[in-house]
Amino acid sequence: MSAQNILLSEDFESGVFPDNWSQQTAASDGGWENGTAGSLESEWWSIASHGNIIGTNDDACDCDKSEDYLILPPFDFTSVSNAILEFESYYDGETFEGSTEVATVEYSLDAGSSWTVYETLEGSNDGAWSSHAIGLGSLTGNSNVLLAFRYNDDGGWMFGWALDDVRVFEPTGLDAAMSSLDLPSNVDVPAEIIVAGAVSNVGADTIVSFDITWSDGLENHVQLFEGLTLSSGESMAFEHQDAFNMEQSGSAQLTVSVSNVNGVEDDVASNNTLVHSISALEYGTFEDGGINREYIYYHPGDAPAACPLVFVCHGYTGSAQGIMDYSEFNALADEFGFAVCYPQGIDDSYGNAFWNVGYDFQNNETVDDAAYLIHLTEYLQTTNSLDPELVFCTGMSNGADFSYLLACEASSHFRAVAPVAGMIMQDIMDTCNPSEAVSILEIHGTQDNVTYFDGDPTNQDNWGAYPSIPQTIDFFTDLFGIQLQESFEFENVNTGDGSSVSADKYGAVGSCAQVWLYTVNGGGHDWPGAYGNMDIDSSREAWLFFQEICDASTGVGAVQVAADRELIDVLDLLGRKASPKSGELRLYVYSDGTVEKRVGLER
Repeated sequence: MSAQNILLSEDFESGVFPDNWSQQTAASDGGWENGTAGSLESEWWSIASHGNIIGTNDDACDCDKSEDYLILPPFDFTSVSNAILEFESYYDGETFEGSTEVATVEYSLDAGSSWTVYETLEGSNDGAWSSHAIGLGSLTGNSNVLLAFRYNDDGGWMFGWALDDVRVFEPTGLDAAMSSLDLPSNVDVPAEIIVAGAVSNVGADTIVSFDITWSDGLENHVQLFEGLTLSSGESMAFEHQDAFNMEQSGSAQLTVSVSNVNGVEDDVASNNTLVHSISALEYGTFEDGGINREYIYYHPGDAPAACPLVFVCHGYTGSAQGIMDYSEFNALADEFGFAVCYPQGIDDSYGNAFWNVGYDFQNNETVDDAAYLIHLTEYLQTTNSLDPELVFCTGMSNGADFSYLLACEASSHFRAVAPVAGMIMQDIMDTCNPSEAVSILEIHGTQDNVTYFDGDPTNQDNWGAYPSIPQTIDFFTDLFGIQLQESFEFENVNTGDGSSVSADKYGAVGSCAQVWLYTVNGGGHDWPGAYGNMDIDSSREAWLFFQEICDASTGVGAVQVAADRELIDVLDLLGRKASPKSGELRLYVYSDGTVEKRVGLER
């Protein structure tokens, strides 16, 4: 690409709105913003990581984004024979409640007084970024050409559009680019997957043939496409003759490349290949209590025999698919070797998916969701290689409230729970008498405007009375007979999210019961790491907590501390007092003179 005449190149890595760019918007949030995926995404619109990017988010503001123009600096194309616009795009193209979001590339020849659509993008709700190359040949010969990316929410509450790595250049030589892949991110096994995508001519020479090769790391599949007349700036969709088959749950990575262009290797190899990850899932149904219940189950192919099982429960009005997407627990399952299940709540009388924890406005609901999860656990254990002693649950909001119910009413089946932005209903607390101590990690924002950190003891919001988060922690620490062992602050790695995280950990020598509270100071009703606070990853913290919990019968996983020694200090390698930090070595100094080395949160 160094041989090309680059007219504009912007990767947004500076973290500020680029010089000489501009925007037009009617949105109350200011329109397009710079940031990372984590800082720009929101609860219902997640963005895959891509370094620093620029984006406009309608989900977050639900405002007028029908005129969100991101305008590039003006171009003088009078002496340019051809030009190509290249960019990376994250755009779903969804329809919701009668509105359909639209993303277009537009141009103006009158300094922005009027705009003409040059190309309309197709969305791809696959959770991945896509590459685009658009030939600008019809605009050459003009001076003062403005190009713009326009997002239009069609007057509805939609999602958004994010962009990265924008380039405008004059093409040279022979250059084919693998510009996009049309592959699913999740499939229901068994699945036959058509390997499809698009190749763009980003060089000057006409392309008449090329090979498409895809590989799953085991076999290469090659197909020749010939008899083409792909001019500079044009793209061609393809479907490979060989399908990719996934027979069981797990993950796979496909590498798809274009090569042998016009019978030779093209001039630029760096844009010839794209890699795509696919998760094979079981979209299952299970009859319980006379109701046909749905769930999504993921079991990594290389998970060890008798692996743990983690349930991840969505919030009120949410879905199993939604929390699977933003929690990214499948990637953790691959990394650590456990199975994960995303159960789906049934609809209440208002038509909203829920977990029955006894909200006041749902006092006519009779579904026994605790029994459902117990029966689903037993079913999954009989059909998969799972450890019946290592079953855990986490959830968001209503799913977090449900986790507390399981800790009280299904303690013989669940070793630990990790509620995120959740609370325990006062009625459940009043009758909570578990047969086993279920360890608890609560992650909660002090500015949560749905599930109040300070509780709602008089039921002002009509969900039902519930205590404050500190009172909830006190209840379980008293119930389990444990005390505060450690407090520290997580590093405020993202100073732009307006929040920080502090930790309080309760336990006792000789006890497996643990209760941890991660307070997100200034945080809202969020799943930190997916949206809101970005100093911690709630999903990873939940799993590391589950991994910490010992087996009361064998002591597995427990750090055995002699009764006559106490923790004095935690130090870094320079001997300075320090808080535990993920991925870094710390020295734990005890009163008997012993010192333990521990990395990250594995302590």
